[in-house]
Amino acid sequence: MTPSIRPTQATIFTALLLVCSLIMAYAGTMAVGYYVPAACLLLQAVLLWQGRAFKLFEWIMLLNQLSGLVLILILWLGDGLGDLKLDIAAAMLLLNLLCGGPLMSLMSIGILGSLRFNSPLPGWFRARAA
Repeated sequence: MTPSIRPTQATIFTALLLVCSLIMAYAGTMAVGYYVPAACLLLQAVLLWQGRAFKLFEWIMLLNQLSGLVLILILWLGDGLGDLKLDIAAAMLLLNLLCGGPLMSLMSIGILGSLRFNSPLPGWFRARAA
């Protein structure tokens, strides 16, 4: 079996995820809570580089996007919820940080788009799984 050639998109996105992980780790020196998003970003970079665990890779990004969207909508439109508004917003913020934080939100737009509308990244994960 011949080894698969890593697509350029995988290399670029991995490098960007690593840079984002370093930025979050630097933020973690000032606020320890940012070490968790840094670790998640590093995990995503490793999964993408190796082309392994496609479903986990995709679910982390989808949960990040969903929690960020719910957080923004609750803060914007949740006035009728009373004190529950802050509880839901806090839970969504924690979930967002657990799944990579705001930098993952920015990165996952391009990565999810590439997974949906382009063939090199899904092909990379399929080739590595086989």
